[in-house]
Amino acid sequence: MEIRLAVESDKDALVPMVNEVYYSSEQDFWKDGYYRLTENDFDNYLMNGWLYVLMESKKLIGCVLLKQVEPKVSSFSMLVCHPEHRKQGIGNRLVKFVTETAIQRGNTSMNLEILSPKYWEHKEKIFLKSWYMNMGYQLIKEVDFKDYYPDHMAFMRCELVFSLYKKSLI
Repeated sequence: MEIRLAVESDKDALVPMVNEVYYSSEQDFWKDGYYRLTENDFDNYLMNGWLYVLMESKKLIGCVLLKQVEPKVSSFSMLVCHPEHRKQGIGNRLVKFVTETAIQRGNTSMNLEILSPKYWEHKEKIFLKSWYMNMGYQLIKEVDFKDYYPDHMAFMRCELVFSLYKKSLI
């Protein structure tokens, strides 16, 4: 398996995979017509060098978005594994990759956000929060999703919150 920066030719496989994975896990959050990753988003992430893909035998099976948000702080999101490759350690491999990359860049901490419903519990999001906390991430605060992305409100089926987590890398 190889992790590398995404390239233009990854778009046709990556965009549908990301949207399928997010739709299957967050279908109760969004109305029809909402997409987690648009082609414009992909182009922007590519241009900024933020999007990494995991390849196995020339097949794209996962991805993660890694941004430098402050001089010593990275943030990752959009950690996705192809549905046919779940429960094979791909998430762990991608988290390890972004952590090692952030450390190599001289970062002292890593942030991540988990989107969840505000007034009810979502099984997968509960699992993710526990998974990241077991890796050393600590909940910093929760903020309304609509405060971050007001233009997405028209697609929301329910009130959503971002749970903001941070982990020290030193």
